[in-house]
Amino acid sequence: MITITKEFHFEAAHFLPLHPGLCKHLHGHSYRLKITVSHENKRFDPRTKMVMDFGTLKAIVNEKIISKMDHSYLNETYAMPTAEFMVEDFAKTLQVAFAGLPVTLEKISLWETLGSEATWTPTCF
Repeated sequence: MITITKEFHFEAAHFLPLHPGLCKHLHGHSYRLKITVSHENKRFDPRTKMVMDFGTLKAIVNEKIISKMDHSYLNETYAMPTAEFMVEDFAKTLQVAFAGLPVTLEKISLWETLGSEATWTPTCF
């Protein structure tokens, strides 16, 4: 299978009200988001020789996710804005956005910090 991956970045603030440690306080992160997709035939479009145009993927992710998350207060969107919950929500959002397109969402990775990543794959739900 051939996949393509596009990386995005956004800044956001949150707190985790049920967290026993420092994350219970308001703080921010420089999030890193990677979206991976495949073509429906698991290779690429025979006409364009692309899985999906990177510009199309960028436009969809920017409209559906980045424009809503960048410089936001995540607690206004999510009751519990954990990386795990956010990555699952992003997957649901993108699956709807990709409906009718010949692509499959294969993986989403969201880094809250350089060493802390949450990953979604289709087997998650």
